[in-house]
Amino acid sequence: MCGGATGPGEDGMRPRSRFLTVATGLVLAVAAHAASAETGPASAIEPDHAPPGYSLVFGDEFNVGDAPDPAKWDYATERNAAGWFNQEKQYYSRARRENARVENGRLIIEARAETLDRAKYPDWSGQKYTSARLLTRGIASWTYGFFEIRAKVPCGIGTWPAIWTLPEDAQVVWPNGGEIDIMEHVGFVPGEINQTVHTKAFNFGSGSQMT
Repeated sequence: MCGGATGPGEDGMRPRSRFLTVATGLVLAVAAHAASAETGPASAIEPDHAPPGYSLVFGDEFNVGDAPDPAKWDYATERNAAGWFNQEKQYYSRARRENARVENGRLIIEARAETLDRAKYPDWSGQKYTSARLLTRGIASWTYGFFEIRAKVPCGIGTWPAIWTLPEDAQVVWPNGGEIDIMEHVGFVPGEINQTVHTKAFNFGSGSQMT
């Protein structure tokens, strides 16, 4: 693993469509049932184990160009100046090759210890590290789906790569809209991958999350 983001029904509420956020390198394929898919761009190998009746609606083999495809990925940068949740210490850059690039059929997301020039990066607020946070919000989302992902993650104290889904409606206050953590790897526990469901009733804030 090491090398180098709710349950159905949302506590009785109507299931919401979700977008995908990634903070690690990966190859991705998403299959969705035709009746529930909100389709985005699809150009990837069909998932190996998708349930019957599902077809590919979104994918990326990262085999075109040297940067993430803007038709499939956007960057989360909106809290750089104010500071990110969970006391994150990094600045998330936008379309910066030092932090996010495509090489040899892989998306590489690289965290770096560095000081930025505020004249060039006006939303930098003095963070000591840079990284990238890619997401499909506003581009592709799904209510139900089958996700097949191949990722290689770092092992080191302070690292926390993750792949997770959140409600597409950014106005929904966490955790009321739920969160599905497909993969989280806390660097100081090198042999462990976490998958967690957060809902209004079961969440990290109350220590009742389902992991």
